[in-house]
Amino acid sequence: MSTQSFQRIGVAANLDKDQALTLLRDVIPALLDDGFDVFIDKELAPHIESSGVITGIPGDIDLIVAIGGDGTILRVARQHAREQTPILGLKGGRLGFLAEARTEKVAHWLREGRYRVQERMRISLCVQSDTETLHEFSALNDIVVHGMGYSRMVSVRVEVDGKLMHEYAADGVIASTPTGSTAYSLSAGGPLLEPTIQAILLTPLNPHTLSMRPIVVDAGQSVAIRVTGGRTQIMATIDGQDGCELSEGQTILVERSKTSTMLVVPDDYDFFALLREKL
Repeated sequence: MSTQSFQRIGVAANLDKDQALTLLRDVIPALLDDGFDVFIDKELAPHIESSGVITGIPGDIDLIVAIGGDGTILRVARQHAREQTPILGLKGGRLGFLAEARTEKVAHWLREGRYRVQERMRISLCVQSDTETLHEFSALNDIVVHGMGYSRMVSVRVEVDGKLMHEYAADGVIASTPTGSTAYSLSAGGPLLEPTIQAILLTPLNPHTLSMRPIVVDAGQSVAIRVTGGRTQIMATIDGQDGCELSEGQTILVERSKTSTMLVVPDDYDFFALLREKL
């Protein structure tokens, strides 16, 4: 049982997901019936007929219920990263490791305090030239440095705390959090990490050498990825939703972010059971 209580609850949703609108119209009345103050994204207002809701999610909200898939949760987490607002994800799509599928119980869980708040580490990305910082981002899942177009190979130099880890040519490299270990990194052959540990996972994308393997480093270490060459446009993509173009000679500095994402899960949450179900 959680000792942290929520009263002011924001609701966000991805209406492109199959079940999101139906779920939205079920969850909001249930929250209102249980006495919660409910705030909704402005874009949802035309779809909600409940008179008790307030349009617009304030910055001091207690909790945000994100209805959709993992992408919806990643978007909400990015939008509210500075405030570290707790997020409860509800499954409105088909796949995902972050969203809870037992959606009909959410109001009861919240009222009875039958949930836990997990701190999930984020990673920050800082794109640097020789003289200045060009871009800054934060990710809950991963940061991917990759080539674009027909010939996607890029050359990178990866250092950990200033020590050379490897120089290699590949389609790119993924720097992920433990939460992101079940996402793109897993598809690229990376290991699974228990999501509440503190670590940074580095997974090469189709490296042109058999000696390069994924590696896990302590979250307190700093990872520098330097682009040393490429045959095409090079990008850094953040959580699959944001990004920037990179140039040869630039360095991508990856570190544990100063902010975390607070993910709300049921008190019977079982990561390993979830793995067995999904995999």
